[in-house]
Amino acid sequence: MRNKFASIAAVLLLAFCAEAEDLAKRYPGTLAHSNTGLAWRCDEGDVWQLASFELSLGSDFAVKTKSATVALGRNETNVLWAVVFPDEPAKLRATKTPADGESTRAIFLRFAPSELGRLFPAKTVQKNGDAWRRAAAARIAQRKIGHKWFTPAGLPTVVPAGVVLFDADTEKGARRSFELDRGAGKALYLAEFESKPVPSAEPIAADGAKRVFDEVWSAFDREYANFASMPKLDWTKLGAEKRKLLARVETNFDLAAVLADGLVKLEDLHVWVRAGEDWLPGWQPDRPLNASWKACEATIGGVEDTEKDLAWGRTQDGIGYANVYALSKKELVEAFDAALESLADTTGLVLDLRFDGGGDELLAQALAGRFVDAERVYSKNQYRSGPKHDDLGPVLERKVAPRGPWRYEAPVVVLIGRRVMSSAESFALMLAQCPQVTTMGDRTAGSSANPRRLEPGAGIVVNLPRWRDLDPAGNPIEHVGVAPKVKVDAPPSAFTDAKDPVLDAALAFLRKLPAGERKPGKP
Repeated sequence: MRNKFASIAAVLLLAFCAEAEDLAKRYPGTLAHSNTGLAWRCDEGDVWQLASFELSLGSDFAVKTKSATVALGRNETNVLWAVVFPDEPAKLRATKTPADGESTRAIFLRFAPSELGRLFPAKTVQKNGDAWRRAAAARIAQRKIGHKWFTPAGLPTVVPAGVVLFDADTEKGARRSFELDRGAGKALYLAEFESKPVPSAEPIAADGAKRVFDEVWSAFDREYANFASMPKLDWTKLGAEKRKLLARVETNFDLAAVLADGLVKLEDLHVWVRAGEDWLPGWQPDRPLNASWKACEATIGGVEDTEKDLAWGRTQDGIGYANVYALSKKELVEAFDAALESLADTTGLVLDLRFDGGGDELLAQALAGRFVDAERVYSKNQYRSGPKHDDLGPVLERKVAPRGPWRYEAPVVVLIGRRVMSSAESFALMLAQCPQVTTMGDRTAGSSANPRRLEPGAGIVVNLPRWRDLDPAGNPIEHVGVAPKVKVDAPPSAFTDAKDPVLDAALAFLRKLPAGERKPGKP
């Protein structure tokens, strides 16, 4: 009998070990530091069932639960945050703080990517969990990344090893936040967040959810012009699959999550969904920034930020630098004209678009007008013209014309990369038509839209791109982007506070030009 029980125990142990998952191996932590904010994603395979979860620091802090689900937010293989959902409320032990003895149903954690395995040991991790948890986890993360180690845009950087940020809204309605420093052996209570829990989402009835879903799905079916870029996508079938999930929808955020999870299949950077103040994560391809702001300042030798979407300066040897980092403020044109006047005597110009995610194409036309020698076609586009996904109307041309009292005629190097998208890509195409311009860096994002906003009700807003954008030769740029004339290959690790290989290449290019070509910018 004893041998029989031993055999059964061995079989059960083997079964458990077969299900256990070593998250440290699945998500190897390669980042210990980041100079820039890191985009994150939480896919269906990033949700896991836990047999248990425990976190403690000496006698001052502890939380422990049995079975739970954890959703992980990652940048490539580096896990930047986790949300633990205990199956039963987890009780906090936090001596000498108001959190002591309170219970929570959701725990937000930030930690160093290298510490994933310590927080979630392989023996506690079972199989993939309910993917429905992803949306709630993303909502919590977006609202709670904001204590330390994040950018003004709300993107996380990397938490130092040995530190865990713990953040939980308790069943009593208070938010309890701690900075757990293992090296110092201290649990610091962050009282400033007590009154800022994640608010409840707006309830929605089943018939209302179906109406909103159908309105959005039908609008894309009628108007979206880039289905040709996703030839294997069966829109009708996908809609039917996602509509089944409406049975689980209880709030407008749940509905927005269902919509976003379907629309992400379009792989379009301009497609997004918002429920109230909550943004749903969309398609997030890997688009590393091929630039370093601090290195640009150091290399140029002082850069003035106008705070009107433009920073500019000049090198000691008379090369101008203009960084157009957005196309959103109307004052940009006036600021750019003033900067160009100050740089009129420079013998070359670096026009940096690498930080520019787009905005108003009319602003881009005004700026490009200071460089173009004649009216030129820089882009073409088509809209949907019928019910079939390949029903497209006539090809329409978009043109840029000269503007201003004089044209900058000295050689110009325009820096681009994968963060450049939308109207900034159009800006790059405008500049590429100028005879004195050389584009340099990496391919742009490949996403243009001319969108309209859908507001189907329940506080939901959806961005619907409406045109198929083309380069001057008629080639689609969606998923392709704008290629530079001169490619500069440099891994993210090559960009530091003191080094920007793309800017260095641009300056070297201008300095090697024959003396006869290095004439002043103003004729």
